[in-house]
Amino acid sequence: MGKADLHMHSTYSDGSQSVEAILAYVEQHTDLDVIAITDHDCIEGALRAREFAAAHRLRVAVLVGAEISTRDGHLLALGIERLIPADLSMAETVAAVHEQGGVAVAAHPLSWWCPSASRAVLDELRGALDGLEVINGSFAGIPTNLRLAALNAAHYGMAACGGSDAHTLNAIGSACTHFGGRSPSELLSAIRVRQTWAEGGLWSWRAFLQYGALAVRQRVPTLRSA
Repeated sequence: MGKADLHMHSTYSDGSQSVEAILAYVEQHTDLDVIAITDHDCIEGALRAREFAAAHRLRVAVLVGAEISTRDGHLLALGIERLIPADLSMAETVAAVHEQGGVAVAAHPLSWWCPSASRAVLDELRGALDGLEVINGSFAGIPTNLRLAALNAAHYGMAACGGSDAHTLNAIGSACTHFGGRSPSELLSAIRVRQTWAEGGLWSWRAFLQYGALAVRQRVPTLRSA
């Protein structure tokens, strides 16, 4: 069985590390087979990571993705080649992902802490969304991780996905997705037919502390320019 982390951020958005540093860490310190670089409304880092991994013949494979800011919450667009614009409805964004042959996974649904799909949106898109991130390793998963898997099993039947939502290296792999196979194409196929399962939990306390320090550093220029 393959193991993937479907949700992480690089310096192309609000992460702390370059894509090269992320790949080196994953290669040397994890047993992940696939990672998805999912920067906020940005695809350049993911494309660069895939190219770097192939050029250096790394063990880990890169699935190109992005975390799209829809009007109805954040959406992981996985297996895309062109960036989908922000501020569409989630339904429109899901359709755009499918037009590119990708899969659409609701990021940290029902979360209190960041823009996330509500129950009404999940009900509306039950037949369109491919997966739910039932385990999110960040603060976004604190209020929902314990109940999303049961909710998905009882009401939605989508692919159960796990993603670390890592912004620092030591958070990568805290939550993951298991699937049949080892490659990005096999991962996408498993999500489409709802044959994945999620594992893991929240970041370590060290990762939360590092993220807090990162958030402060990223906020300071904004405060100074206000």
